[in-house]
Amino acid sequence: MIVLDSFYEKQDFGKVNLSIGVFDGLHLGHALVLKKLKEKKGKSIVFTFENHPLDILKPDIKIKSIYNKQDKLKYLKSFDIDVVILIKFTLDFADISYIDFFKILKKNFSFTNLIVGKDVKIGKDGIGNLNKIKKLENELEFKSEFIEKIKYDKRVISSRWIRSLIEEKNFALAEKLLNRKFL
Repeated sequence: MIVLDSFYEKQDFGKVNLSIGVFDGLHLGHALVLKKLKEKKGKSIVFTFENHPLDILKPDIKIKSIYNKQDKLKYLKSFDIDVVILIKFTLDFADISYIDFFKILKKNFSFTNLIVGKDVKIGKDGIGNLNKIKKLENELEFKSEFIEKIKYDKRVISSRWIRSLIEEKNFALAEKLLNRKFL
């Protein structure tokens, strides 16, 4: 697995399929997104962050990451991801519009497919949602696929829920949602 710390340089990986997300915890919902990514022909690229975006956008919240950077990379590798773009989320990054962000990614990685969660929020103020991304498909020549949230016991699986389970020391359920041992 190749790990890049920038997305501003042109790369030639041939046919590229891309997913973008925080991927904090790499839980069962993330696993479904990554499975769909790997089903596409070509190289799989995951764009993610060293730190949680809320650490920068809302520093008073204090998000505790489920996994550190090394563990996140280890688990992404276990999904057979070809390339990970791992950047530090900063205020400068947060200021990039979703349109400019996708133009940069298209220019430098020539992706043909985008696979993300249905609740995606990309770019400045998180306004790059499903509908706005769909509108970019023709202009930037890519196809997007939006994956539904998955549920466990009628509740949507989320990193927030898993963090609360860990705080409550309910490791059995957290591990079930992560599909791996936590400790």
